[in-house]
This record gives sequence, C-alpha cells and structure tokens, in this order.
Amino acid sequence: MRFICSVTSLLILGSCKGDHGVVPVFLLDYGGVMNHLKIEPNPFSKITTTFFTDVVQDVIKNSNIAIIFIENTFSPEDISTKDNKGTVFSHLRDGVLHNQIKYFPAVIEPYKTLRQTFQLHDLNIFYISDTNMKIKMYDTNYKHYYVYFVDGLNETRTDVLKRHDKIIKEVYSAVQQLTSGPVVAFYTGKTNPIKIQSLKITPLRRPSTSPNPGVTIESRGALFRFIGVYSTTASRYARFSQIPVVEEETWTPRQLSTTVAYSDFDLQFNFSFRKEGWTVDNVALLEGGEEVGRSELGVGAPWDWSYVCGEPLVVINTRDGSAVTISHYQIQPFKRSGRSDYNEDWSGVIRADEGDAAAAPQAPPPADTNPNPPPPADKGAPDTPKSFGKSVNCGPYFNSVILAGLFVTFICLGVLACAVSAMYNCHSNDKYDDPQGKALTIAGEGTH
Repeated sequence: MRFICSVTSLLILGSCKGDHGVVPVFLLDYGGVMNHLKIEPNPFSKITTTFFTDVVQDVIKNSNIAIIFIENTFSPEDISTKDNKGTVFSHLRDGVLHNQIKYFPAVIEPYKTLRQTFQLHDLNIFYISDTNMKIKMYDTNYKHYYVYFVDGLNETRTDVLKRHDKIIKEVYSAVQQLTSGPVVAFYTGKTNPIKIQSLKITPLRRPSTSPNPGVTIESRGALFRFIGVYSTTASRYARFSQIPVVEEETWTPRQLSTTVAYSDFDLQFNFSFRKEGWTVDNVALLEGGEEVGRSELGVGAPWDWSYVCGEPLVVINTRDGSAVTISHYQIQPFKRSGRSDYNEDWSGVIRADEGDAAAAPQAPPPADTNPNPPPPADKGAPDTPKSFGKSVNCGPYFNSVILAGLFVTFICLGVLACAVSAMYNCHSNDKYDDPQGKALTIAGEGTH
C-alpha cells in the first residue's frame, strides 16, 4: 500500500497543476547502477529539462543499454488507475517498493529530451501490441532502443495500462538476458492529455455605492427626510419611492401641523414648541382628509437640532388593518424669528401648497391654551436656513441588536447562577457512616 499512499495519492494532487508538456517518468534500474540518484517524488515541483538531461547523461555513462518505453499520452491519473485487484502497474509497484524504480512525477518535456539524446533509427524502433510478440534485436551495436505500444480500438484504459506493465517487464528482462552489462529503461509519454490553462483572474471592482439618501421634503415650517416608506396589508406590499408633496401646513405660536401627501395616503406631523426646543407629538394617518390612524411619539430636540431615528415608524390604519412604515426618518422644524419661539406676528393660520406659501384671509387668532405668553418678536432677525442641523438620535445606546445580546447574556448568566447554586447545595454521601464510630484524629507533635 505504500506505493498507493506515497505515489498514487500525491499524483492525483499533482495533476491539478500539470500542463500539456509536463509528463511523469519512471526510471527502471534493476541493476542498481543509479542508486546514487536521489529523487523526492514531489508532484508540486517540476523537474527542469536541464536536470533531466543530466540524469540521461548519467544513465548513458553507467549503463550498457537504455530502453525507452513511450506512451502516446501519459499523466498522473494513469498511474493512479486501479481495477478490482488494485493498481494496474503491479510490476512497477514492486520496483518502487524495492527501490529498483525511481519516479519523477513531473518532468518538463521528457520525450523531447530523450529524442535529442538518443537518436531514432529504423533498426532501434519497435512497435509492440502484446507480450506474445517476439522481440528481435537486429543490430546489437545500438546502445538504446525505442519501444512504442500498439493498442486496440475497443480496449479500456485499465486494460491497456495493465498490458503495458507486463510488456515493460518482459522486454526489460529479455534485453537484460542479451547483454552482459547493466540495462536502464525509461517509461514516459509524449504528451500529457490534461490541458490546464492558467486563468488570469482580475478581481472585480465593486461599484462605489453610497447609502440611500432617501427623499427630502421641505416646507415653510419644517424639513423632513424619509428613507424606505412602504405600506403593507395582509396580501399586498407597496413601496413608495416618489417625492411626496406638502399638502397643507398650519401653525400657531406654540404648534405646527404639516401634512405630507403620498399617492394613497397622507401623513400629518404635529409639533409643539417650547422655549428650550421642539417636540413632535404624534403622526396621524389620513385618507381622504379623515384620520384613520395615529402613532404617538413625544420626542424632540433643542432648537436648531434635528431628530433622527433608524427604528421604523409604524402607523396602523384602524379602518382596514394596514400599516404605513417609515424605515428611517429625520425631522427638524424651523424658528421663524431667530429666537427660541415662533414670532407672535405668525399667530394667524397660514397654509402652504407644495412648499409655496400662500397668504391666508384675515381671521382672529386661535385660542392659545398655554398660559405663558410668547416672548416678544425679534423683527430684524432673518429666518433660519432650511437645512438639517446637529441631530439627536432616537437610540444611541440601545437598539434591537444590543437588546437581543443583553437578553441572551442574562439568560446565560441565569443558567450559570443556577449551576453554581446547585453545586453548593450538593450533599456528601454519608448515610452509611456510623454515628457511633470514633472520629479520625490527627495529632501533631510540636518541636521546640
């Protein structure tokens, strides 16, 4: 099995990096004249033409006759071929085990090197189909012979290689009987049938992708940014990527209500204002001007700051059970007078259509439930630029991932606490102890 383990299995790996001109070679040296040649059968290391030429010249120097057995095609997979009795190269296997055959797993163009060294003539070329053919050496003056194999049309590769193994053994034995000197043989092939083209793989350049900016809606009173707005029902999912319009906007010195219109529904954002900042109280879902759902928020930020949240904002439609979801949103209302509150002069009800202000008819100001009157207006202060300022995040320290991790951690700590408690509650097995027995006493003698 050492032949299979040390040669065959490695050759299968060696075939992975072979190419058309790299062919394995066996060097048959039953006379032991090439014992000084040490070859490590490493299938991952190719033997160069220069090194193999030196080996051939060494064979010519130390042997009397050289025999070259040539396959049309030869590869490491052929060497690993097996039948129901094991490897098809039984004689080669025995030679490798007894260190009488040396194996070169990957030689660069060995047939070309052999032909350049050992010249071909009509009288030193033999074509053999089976072991029953009688080999006649017509001219004993030749120091080398070429043996080519003739195969049948319907033979399997296993049968062919098994027959070649027998031919090599018999031809080598016959030539060795005809000469008194040492005989060395080469067994290789013309080409490797396995063609592996090196693929030049250029890493694909990832297209530069920027995060989804969403849509930004600007009105006279506030600025909104929505990312991922969609509506879901029991049987339908609809995503809204169009830019909505500001349908209506009303405000008082202490409150602001902005209605953003989509094709299927409207969203009304209701704000309240304080001296230190603003608050978005709730978001209402409107259909046909009628409120069908509301989501309480009660969050806000200081003036000139925006509120951003990556947690979905969900508003349930109480009429049909559908839901409108905003995956990510950012909101910021504006100051009108450059101060912390809206100007008292804007107490009248004003409406804006798609962001364009339109003057409202003169009407008495609505009643303000806030007992504290607003501060005096700063007439000369310009309006704040309509762009998002610094943001307050809805969950800077806790989100669903962090909470899930803490939940799992607490479960593990609970299991660990129960295990430690159970270990401390273990009782010793003393029910067979004799309560009347003498106690074990160990006396120590002190030295002075």
